[in-house]
Amino acid sequence: SSNTAVATVTALGSVVAVGTGTTTIFAIASGQSGSVTLTVTAATATVTGITVSASTSSLQAGQTATVTATATYSDGTTATVASTWSSSDTAVATVSSSGTVTAVAAGSATITGAYEGQSDSAGITVPLAVTNLEVCCFTTLTPGQTTTVTATATYSDGTTATVTPTWISSNTYSVTVTSE
Repeated sequence: SSNTAVATVTALGSVVAVGTGTTTIFAIASGQSGSVTLTVTAATATVTGITVSASTSSLQAGQTATVTATATYSDGTTATVASTWSSSDTAVATVSSSGTVTAVAAGSATITGAYEGQSDSAGITVPLAVTNLEVCCFTTLTPGQTTTVTATATYSDGTTATVTPTWISSNTYSVTVTSE
């Protein structure tokens, strides 16, 4: 080899690439000679996997989030890549080609990113919206008396449930509110 920093050759003709560059491999037999030019290029790292992450996993209808894909390469390096995106349920959440997720309606969807034969996903949940909150049973009290009030939420699908909201009073001089 004319450049052993690029390649070496054994007496049996086995050529071993050592580094990037160009070298000439020579052969001599029975008074005749020949040569071949050999170019050694850097090994191209291949994608061994991707990881998809979302800026949040829970969105209200109409809100947006961002998903990103990070590729891991055979040489151990990682990089954020432009993935191809899809949603398992576009009635719940859509995803743009740039990775913007938009919540559409209550439910769960899986956002999948694909890149160079690898894929990964992240879950997105869109909870039911509270359309009404009914607080029950205010009464007239005298100083020192206590009462318990409850709150019932009505959700966008018509269902109801007793909830534990943050309780406050508009007049803290006359009422003390606790979460007990």
